[in-house]
Amino acid sequence: MNRKTLTAVAAFALLGLVAFFALRQPEKGEGSTDRQRPIAKINPASYDTLTITRQGATTTLVREGGKVKVTSPVAYPADEFAGKGAFDAIDKLELGNLVTENKAKHAEFEVDDAKGIHVVASKGQGGSAAPVVNLLVGKSVGNGTMVRLAGKDEVWQATASIRGAFDKAPGDFRDKTVTTFSAPDAEMITVKAKDGTVAILKKNGKNGMDDKWDVVTGNPKLDKLDMTVPNGLVQALSSFKANDFADGVTPAAAGLDAPALTVTVAVKGGKNVTLLIGNKKDDGVYVKTPDAPQVYVAKNFNIDRINKRPADFRDKSLTDIGEADLAEVAVTHGADSYTLVHAGSAWKATKPPKFELDPSRTPAIGGAFKDWKATSFAENPSPAATGLAKPKAVVAIKTTKKESLTFKIGDETADKQGVYLQTSKSPEVYVVPKWSTDRLLVTLADLKKK
Repeated sequence: MNRKTLTAVAAFALLGLVAFFALRQPEKGEGSTDRQRPIAKINPASYDTLTITRQGATTTLVREGGKVKVTSPVAYPADEFAGKGAFDAIDKLELGNLVTENKAKHAEFEVDDAKGIHVVASKGQGGSAAPVVNLLVGKSVGNGTMVRLAGKDEVWQATASIRGAFDKAPGDFRDKTVTTFSAPDAEMITVKAKDGTVAILKKNGKNGMDDKWDVVTGNPKLDKLDMTVPNGLVQALSSFKANDFADGVTPAAAGLDAPALTVTVAVKGGKNVTLLIGNKKDDGVYVKTPDAPQVYVAKNFNIDRINKRPADFRDKSLTDIGEADLAEVAVTHGADSYTLVHAGSAWKATKPPKFELDPSRTPAIGGAFKDWKATSFAENPSPAATGLAKPKAVVAIKTTKKESLTFKIGDETADKQGVYLQTSKSPEVYVVPKWSTDRLLVTLADLKKK
């Protein structure tokens, strides 16, 4: 191929690329001064109602005296940020350039009836006055958003990214606050379980930066408290929000007429804040307060610090042995079993025989037993339910003082975040974080010197 032909091919390819990218960009349309904007600057006093339709579901928001409430599909207080954000997006709405007048582009810019979010701003609900704003909100492009006035073909670019203000399910506009109070005002905690067990604690000053709690009543007996539990419970309950609403679910169906757990915090001034915890729901539980009919769903990660049985207030320390006090760590774990002995500051492997140990791997193993605590006790401690009938692994340690301790490691918990564990010094079955056993149950390939 001669030089002229190569040049022609290269030029043709370059023109093709330019054409491709030009077709992918929004049309520039007319300059900002070439056409009058279809929406003038909006006076916030000219409307008080927003009707938002997304994926076939409609939410109506009303602003009164600076507050926003949901009036449809149910009457409910609005989430402060979601409600204010929706009205702010309309209050500050400005249109920049005209992007296209081509109706065929509506789907691409998500301002068609299928993908667009229909937003109507009006004065009053169902009034005869024409809407102040009636538009479809489309995709975000850069710092702007594609929008189209209802009934028009022209697509404009709003000068701010506003889609997120409206791209919400009806429940996301509602306030999911369940309980709220000032955490420092907490004075007593009462936790009652359906099985009749109970824990009652009273605050008694400070323990460093945290509150100190004394046991008033404990059934089962609470010889030593895990102080992280009451402090975590108070902090979580003081500003607790659910993850979703369980509209149409009765308290009986949710297990809230006879709750699995009733958690009450007494605060200064004689006020009691109570949360009822009911049946499990997928990866969460049903919850409500006793003085309101609304049933909510709270995800496990959100309610874990509150959903504590009376037994969970007990101290869950497993061991507090530092690396310097360890003489031997033996892990029985199938083909990846190993034994390490500690001599001075160095570790060496005695099992498998003639195994060359990577010294960079030993700090995690040596430090695994320092301040090791469980997160809870097993709800069903039976060997069959926890996998401890045939443990996944057994870890045995010896200290420099000739003391021995064994840990049996069972199955993972249902959420895969925890592992069942039992020690030789207690019949209790604990739940420990999975990462805390993972650092011991390593493969020989990971331990071997490279």
